[in-house]
Amino acid sequence: MTAPRHHLVVGAGTAGLSAVEAIRRTCPGDAVTIVSAEPDPPYSPTVLPHLLAGRIDASRIALRPESFFARDRCQLRLGAEVTGLDAERRQARLADGATLAWDTLLLASGSEALRPELANPHGVEMLGFTRLADLRALRARLGDRTRVAILGAGLIGMELAEALVHVGRGLRVTVVEQERQVLPRSFDAELAAGIAALFESRGVALRLGRRATALERADGAVALTLSDGSVELVDLVVACVGVRPRAGFLAGSGLAIGRGVLVDRRMATNLPGVYAAGDVAEGPSADGTPGIHPVLPTAAGQGRVAGSNMAGRDAEHEGWLPANVFNFFGRVAMTVGATEPEAGWTTAARATGAQRGRLLFDGARLAGASFVDVPADPGALGWVIRQGVPVREHAELLLARPVEAARWLAARSQREVA
Repeated sequence: MTAPRHHLVVGAGTAGLSAVEAIRRTCPGDAVTIVSAEPDPPYSPTVLPHLLAGRIDASRIALRPESFFARDRCQLRLGAEVTGLDAERRQARLADGATLAWDTLLLASGSEALRPELANPHGVEMLGFTRLADLRALRARLGDRTRVAILGAGLIGMELAEALVHVGRGLRVTVVEQERQVLPRSFDAELAAGIAALFESRGVALRLGRRATALERADGAVALTLSDGSVELVDLVVACVGVRPRAGFLAGSGLAIGRGVLVDRRMATNLPGVYAAGDVAEGPSADGTPGIHPVLPTAAGQGRVAGSNMAGRDAEHEGWLPANVFNFFGRVAMTVGATEPEAGWTTAARATGAQRGRLLFDGARLAGASFVDVPADPGALGWVIRQGVPVREHAELLLARPVEAARWLAARSQREVA
């Protein structure tokens, strides 16, 4: 019988906890230590807009119940920041000077918010919106009719804008985005224009095709200068311009690092016994191209694969595929796969009232799908894309009934293979 091992998991988000579950399924007697730099019990950053808007309360944000961490040979250490690794000795150094040993190590440290570089002679505070601490800081500064500028119209920025509208209290919200559309990495220009119009109808001011260049204090307010020379007078500025892997503490560890920690389909790094998953990992996409895909389904899948391999199994991740589902003001927008056609690709589209659908085809194969206010199954569509199923002849059916059509095509393809 194999002697019990000690698995160290750095990060208590979706990837880390999915790995712990996989380890327990295979090796329930192994010891697991989970360390998190945050003082709060594990939660997902996706709950922040819902907390701010009042749609849920803090009692509903835990990723796992307390009983999950109360099992034998499991330890959760909160507020424990890892500052370095000694790969030869298989030890992690903590900020308080302590060390933790491991037999296998999972790096699931997540991501950290980027801050735009702009002139700021008076040291005006820029808030973020990726941690509970950010939410608390924002709430503490919101008053009636507070003017809030959000830098960035990606998913985080637009979800924050929608949440602030729901807060009410006369808040005035302006979103600044250097691209000429909202959600530039998720939707094509036409579908994004419909989403932008929805936000504007709710009172959100959009400043597209412009970037922030300077912050200054002016008569009790903040003067936000944009690249076209215009100035927005606001009270608060929240930076939502993107995230990067939280990997600074890995310098000098010997790990191969690109944009993130480089991994193969087993989520293994170049160091024996060391794995990475989630936002910090740079791994293969569905077509094998390496990259980072910071969304929950990818984190969960990578975590399961990493945990299985840490426990001695042999598992591979199928590779991430771009996919997102957004819900703004009760309207649902979904995208999976590519959002813009490449040379030689064809498109098919359908519009009925507020409903929109768009498909991208690489020859006969589906390469991407986007829908607004149309029920769709991103899992089935993603499977069709991954498997390269020839479905171009069924484009109209996919646009008219995307749920049923995608599931039928996936099932039919699986039967043919069998």
